[in-house]
Amino acid sequence: GIVGTGHIGKILVQRLSAAGHQIKVANSRGPETIESEILSDGAQAVSTAEVVKDVETLILSIPLNRIPEIVQLLASVPDDTVVIDTSNYYPARDNKIESIEAGKVESVWVSEQLGRPIAKAWNAIGSDSLAKKGKPAGSPNRIAIPVAADREHDREVAMRLVEETGLDAVYSGSIADSWR
Repeated sequence: GIVGTGHIGKILVQRLSAAGHQIKVANSRGPETIESEILSDGAQAVSTAEVVKDVETLILSIPLNRIPEIVQLLASVPDDTVVIDTSNYYPARDNKIESIEAGKVESVWVSEQLGRPIAKAWNAIGSDSLAKKGKPAGSPNRIAIPVAADREHDREVAMRLVEETGLDAVYSGSIADSWR
């Protein structure tokens, strides 16, 4: 499942669908607002309530300040579901989040808001580069991006999905160290 159809979310829907994954995608405006081009490789537009049902992995590709709005949505998601956050903190967009301003690592903040472990991926690449610079595994000059996670299974899943989007995944450590 993927929540968010902005710049990064849209590309992830397309790439992971093309890689053969069954993708459900939702946004805050409703499934009828999801562009058909996003669904061209077989992804299914669903409501936010439906996107979290029966998924092995849930990718959150929404502005950081919207994370608290989806806490209740994730309450029914099993603990073993891998949750991957793609966001970055932008004070001008997200309003100031005092604990992050005081030095809390944004990924730790997200994990605390959700009340569950997360993995962090795709936040270190711009959408244009993600869209245009992915290459098959083993290609020369393939771009590498960091993946952070506290649980081994979360790390393995996030790294595999990053690889499937045309990038090399590099494990960067725990969520607390994800800012490095």
